[in-house]
Amino acid sequence: MDKNEIIPYVEPIFRFCYKRLSNRHDAEDLAGEIIYHVLIGMSKYPIHSLEAWVWRIAHNRYARWIDRRNKSLIVLTGEDVLFDVADGSYGDEDTDEEQFETVFRYLHTLSSEYKNLFVDYYLGELPIKRLAEKYSLPESTVKWRLNVGRQKIRDRIGENKMDKVYQRINWNTTVCNGSMDPDRYLHTQIARAICLATYEAPLTVEEISLKTGIPTMYLEDELPRLEYGDAICKIGNKYATNFIIFRLKDRKQTEDVSASVVNILADKLEAILKETDAKISTIDFYGNNFGIGRLGYIIVPYLLRRKIRNVKNNRLKLENGPYPPRKDGGYGWFIVEETIDETENCAEYNSGCNVAIDENNPSPQIYYYWISKYFDYNVYHNNGTRWMCKTGAAQNIENGMISKDVLTDEDAAHFLENNLIKLSAGNHYLNIPYFTEEQFAKFVSLFDMTDEKINDLLAEWIMAVRKNFESFVPKHLHDQINQWVNCYLYQIIGYVTDELIRRGLLDKPDFEKPLTNGVFCVEGKSINP
Repeated sequence: MDKNEIIPYVEPIFRFCYKRLSNRHDAEDLAGEIIYHVLIGMSKYPIHSLEAWVWRIAHNRYARWIDRRNKSLIVLTGEDVLFDVADGSYGDEDTDEEQFETVFRYLHTLSSEYKNLFVDYYLGELPIKRLAEKYSLPESTVKWRLNVGRQKIRDRIGENKMDKVYQRINWNTTVCNGSMDPDRYLHTQIARAICLATYEAPLTVEEISLKTGIPTMYLEDELPRLEYGDAICKIGNKYATNFIIFRLKDRKQTEDVSASVVNILADKLEAILKETDAKISTIDFYGNNFGIGRLGYIIVPYLLRRKIRNVKNNRLKLENGPYPPRKDGGYGWFIVEETIDETENCAEYNSGCNVAIDENNPSPQIYYYWISKYFDYNVYHNNGTRWMCKTGAAQNIENGMISKDVLTDEDAAHFLENNLIKLSAGNHYLNIPYFTEEQFAKFVSLFDMTDEKINDLLAEWIMAVRKNFESFVPKHLHDQINQWVNCYLYQIIGYVTDELIRRGLLDKPDFEKPLTNGVFCVEGKSINP
């Protein structure tokens, strides 16, 4: 017979195996064995019905597969009585399958020093002497580990201790005041499951396996990488998560602490913005006609960041703490926030300031006050503000107009797309404010937020936030709280900004194009944003 005739049966044979074994790797092995014996038979015997031949071989090979596995497990379970089979019988196939699966599952919760011996002894049928030679151990140690391992499996089956992690762990991972790539270590579900399991208290490899349902062989592959990234630290023979996880329940608890502060700050800033709106045009900078609804996106974070920083550092003396060097050459802390799902950003009110600068020509600088829910990656990266500095476009501006000889058509198209420039009368103009150092100083001096009541409010709020973090952060991570609080405090800028948008004080974002209201350029020395 033509051996190509077996091809239409390959997928049905695999489905036959997978349906019965419920394990892809075992199903692939058994399917390969079946196909091999079918091909051998086709070359040896006259076959009148290929279909009948294929399924006869499939059922016979499946029966032998189960018999081989059962014999191995009977040795493991019968000789050492890991669990009692009802009436001492193996006659109920469903019960047998379930019990054998249980043994295998708990076998894989043993650390490699036990599990490898079990596999070689029971399934590989290596004698004690050979095992001692293979692992460079005394025979007494081999026997002791086999006994201890059997007892561990027996106890775990009896107590049914294994948990299973089947729900996806959704995290947003960034870095706090440092230089590192947290996603390099925390992007896999196994890595996240390990860190979540060891968050509250240190665990051994076997305890992690029991808590997550992940076999130790996978854990032992992942743990060295997590240690190298300082995501996990080893304490004796146990592992502990080395970063704070800001869970959804923690966020809700912390937002409740901040709710009343948002409205008070919004009231104060609303009064300041209304009072100062008419005075802005007295300062001669490009963009002084943009209006407070747009320029407020600059002044609100500027005032709040400085206010929070001053109260925290000078009044409360809450130092951020060190930026620890990491084994991989980076430094800083992981910022890990739980999200509802992969598409939803629960950290939508995170806020910050990115600065673009050309190191060879450090003036001007382009600042970008952003809020996570409105942040556009291309405004800062790729063909955004960083590229404007690098190409010299930001350095060749007169009255807001960019010199034609420094702006290529391709660059102009990108800047237009990112809402950083606009086209007027055939010329390209900045679509962001442009200040000299002196003009910016005059601009911000118009907005007076000197108010001891506000200082008292912020001091009380900051301490309440910190105390709240202490209530849900495990004690071994308390030295990271100040860093985390420092990052979290600026989220209030996002909440206040949204409240001012709701009140109509700030322009409502147009989601048809990138929001660049928080972007501005300063010529001269760097400001402290």
